Parts: sequence; structure tokens; C-alpha cells
Amino acid sequence: MIAHDEISRSLWLTALYRLFVALFLIWLATLAPGDPGFVPPAPVPYLFISVAYLAFALVMVVLARNPGEEFRGLSPYKAIGGALLDILAISLILLTAGGVQSGLGLLLIPAVAAIATMTSGRTSLFIAALATLMILLTELLIGPALPWPFEPGPTQAGLLGATLFIAVVLTSRLAQRAGSSEARVARQELALASMAELNAQIIARMGAGVIALDPDGQVLSINEAARRLLPPRSGSTIDALSPRLKAIVEQWQENSGRSELHVIPGDEEQTELEVRLAPLGMFGEQGALLLVDDAAESKRRAQAAKLEAIGRLTASIAHEIRNPLGAISHSAQLLAESPKLGAPDQRLLDIILKQSQRVDGVIRNVLGLTRGGSPQRETFNLKERLERFAEEFCSAAQMPRSSLRISVHPGDSEVLFDPSQLNQVLWNLCMNARLHGGHDRPESPPVILRGGAGQIRRSVTLDVIDDGPGIPPADREGLFEPFSSKSAGGTGLGLYISRLLCENNGAALEYVQQPRGGCFRILFAPTDSPVHGSNLKEPPTLADNPG
Repeated sequence: MIAHDEISRSLWLTALYRLFVALFLIWLATLAPGDPGFVPPAPVPYLFISVAYLAFALVMVVLARNPGEEFRGLSPYKAIGGALLDILAISLILLTAGGVQSGLGLLLIPAVAAIATMTSGRTSLFIAALATLMILLTELLIGPALPWPFEPGPTQAGLLGATLFIAVVLTSRLAQRAGSSEARVARQELALASMAELNAQIIARMGAGVIALDPDGQVLSINEAARRLLPPRSGSTIDALSPRLKAIVEQWQENSGRSELHVIPGDEEQTELEVRLAPLGMFGEQGALLLVDDAAESKRRAQAAKLEAIGRLTASIAHEIRNPLGAISHSAQLLAESPKLGAPDQRLLDIILKQSQRVDGVIRNVLGLTRGGSPQRETFNLKERLERFAEEFCSAAQMPRSSLRISVHPGDSEVLFDPSQLNQVLWNLCMNARLHGGHDRPESPPVILRGGAGQIRRSVTLDVIDDGPGIPPADREGLFEPFSSKSAGGTGLGLYISRLLCENNGAALEYVQQPRGGCFRILFAPTDSPVHGSNLKEPPTLADNPG
């Protein structure tokens, strides 16, 4: 059986056919052309039955047109009742028209076949059997006993019954296939609708903007990310949303129509955008698809990928350095046990051992950054730590102690930092000041380490000030980027690692513009703040190195 809506439609068509048959029967007896025309053996009963059948057909048309919600479940029973009355009416018509030889028995075939589209196979076969039985009864038993002329036609009656069965079986099979096809199409439509809804939700939640255009520039679809990136305008065309975006689309259509990337500079209404265009359809005959992204965000993603690769490289290099460094340190320790060393050689050997330990500490710090390790923070006096660092640095660099001037106010200022990592940061900054700040000559002024508490944001700061020309404004943007050194022998990793070490300790490292010379400032985290990891500022993530 099929759905109620389909049954109602079939009932409506069957009722119209029934009305046509009733009108045809009346017309056949009264207005049929020809001489002498169709004259039934019993004209009065024939007209009476035809008119009654017409009245019944009109009632069924009204009921089929307005089924009523309360009677929707009775549609199959209406179909069966209508078929039974059709069989009865046409059987009576055959009795008054002279039997199946009149040809009116063929009117039963559509009526009986229609029941197969509205009921089950067994029910439709039962209706066909009942119609065949009625035809046989009228032809063999009832017709010959009537008072008007009647010529029985058993052969024609049998053929008509067989035709009814064949019509029912074929119609039932076709209805089943049509129902299966319809159900399959409905499932496919539901699946397509679900897929379309899923795609719409995915596009709506994408971080990148997505705009679909038809060939005329009408906006077919646009997600929320695209509306945020574009100027706050309303409209259903790409011209209304962004004239500059329309110009790019027109240029793309005139040129290649292939996938390509364009950049729209930022202005007061929108940020700088990256727009990737792709054709909809084989050759763009269905329009264009625009993927709009924030250019700054794309640069940040590229930078993150770059930093990850650099982190892997840095960790690998640091790991490989440890092997020869261990051999150097071990050899120096064995050499220190020799009784033939003089005082100058012993001093040089002490420098080798101390610097080997310093390099080993640098490697441990770098590997700790790459593996996400937490620093070993301590709270210590800043001035005392700077004094020890100055002695170590000047001794290793063979500089007089006066080359570093320390000024901390108040003298009891304390900071929270990993001592070894602070030592590495200061070493990088002071080495940069010595090489680039004009302090590599004996008569040069000293590098100033000036710090203290309560000057900026109620935190302890430390400035490393040189007497050089400073850093030009054009070079400050990528100052802390890796491999951005402007010197011939520099690697560009010193400031980059120094900033990472500061951020790993909850501090910040920045360049401060001075009237003369250069100044790098460390802004320490408050000693009473529960700083863990890099909560002050999220540092770039370095990839872990399995070595």
C-alpha cells in the first residue's frame, strides 16, 4: 500500500474517471450518433441505472475532493467501496445493454486496475475475482432469465475476466516498483538535504570566509566569517559588499578563470585580506567561489610553522653540540690534573672549563624550551647576580671589569627568574652591545646594566644600554625574529632565544628607543605573582626533539 497522500490523489483520479464513465453511458443511450444508434434492449432500466451511477460518481468526486482530516485513515476503504459499486453498476448496465457483447464490459478494466494502486495485492486480486464472478453470473445465469432479449457470451466473459486479472497483476507490480523508486528517491533527497545542511554548518563555522557567486555577481552563499572580514555593508551582490572584491572577480574572469590568490590591501574599513578564487563548474559557468582570509592571520600561521621548523633545527643542533662539548670538558679536566701546568696555562684552562659549563647550560636551556620544560625559578637579589655575571663575562671576553657598569636602585631589588637562563639572556645582550654598540675598543665607554624596582608597572626592570648608533626603525619589526641578523657573522638566534627565555620565565624583553645608543629592557614578573610557564605572554612554540 502507498501513502495516504498518494491514495487521496488516486481516489480523486478514479472519481473523475467514474464521472466520465457515467456521462458516457448516458450520452451513449440518448445522444449517440448513427442510425439507428445504440439502443439498449431495456432503455428505461438502462437510463435509470446510468443516472443513479452518475449521482454516485458525483458524490465520490465531492468526497475525493474534500476528504476531511478525520477520514484520512479510511481512504483504502473508500477505494474498496467505490470499486465494489463500480462492479455492481457496470454489471447492471451489462444486463440492460445486452451483455458483454455490447463492449461496455471493458469499462471495468480501468476501475479494477485502479484498485491495485490503492490497496494490497491480495485485496486487488479479490476485487478482480469478484468482478469476474459478477460478469459470469450476469452472462450465464441472470441475463438469460431476463424478459428482454439477451445473448450470452461465455467466451467473451472469460476473456474479460482474464484481462481483469492481468490488468490487476501488472498494475500492482508497476505500483510496487513506483513505490520503491519513490521511497528510494525520498531517501536520496533526505540524504542530500542532510549533506547540504552539514556542508552549510561546516561552511558557517569555518574560520575562513566563504562566498559563492553566480555568473552575474549575485551572492549565492556567504558565511559569518566572510561578513566579519568584509566591510559592514548589506546587499545581495558582490559589488554592494565590496567594490574592490568585485574588481578582483572581474579581472579573474577576464584573465584565466583558474584558481589563483589575490591580496587586497587593508584600509579604514577592513584589514588586509587574502582572496583565493576558484571556478564553480568545469569552466566557471556556474559562478565563482571566493575563500577570504585575514592576511595577518595567514602570516601568523606561516610564522608558527617557521618557528616550529626552526625549533626542530635548533634542538637538533644543540643536541649534536653536546657530544663534542663533553669531550672538550672531559679533556680539560684531565689536563687540569697535569703537574706541569704553569699559572697562565691553568688560568686559560679554568676559562675553558667555565665556558664549557656555560655552553652546556645554554644547551640545556634551549633543549628545555624545545621540550616545553619549566624553568627552575628562584627569587634572588638582582644586583648581586649582575656582579657575578660581570666578573664571568669580562673574564671570558678578556675585557676589563670597568667595561660593564652596574646600577641597581634600590639595591635590594629582587627578581623571580631561572639564574642560568638569566645569565644566558644577559650574555647575549652584552655580547650584542660589545659587538654592535662600539664597545670592542679599549677606550670605548662601558655597557650599562641599569635596573631597579618600582619604575615601570611596579615591577623590576633591567636595561642593557650601549653607546652605539641604535637600531634603525626599518629593522625593528623583525628584530626578535630568528635568522634576522644584519651583521655579517651573526646567526640571528641570540635575541630570538633571549626573548623565549624571558617569556618562559613570565618576563618580557623589548627594545626601547633612546636618544643615543641602543637599549634592551627586561621587564621581570612580580616576585609575588603565581607565574607558571609563559602566562604573561604566550611564546612561540618550539617542536620537541626526540634526541
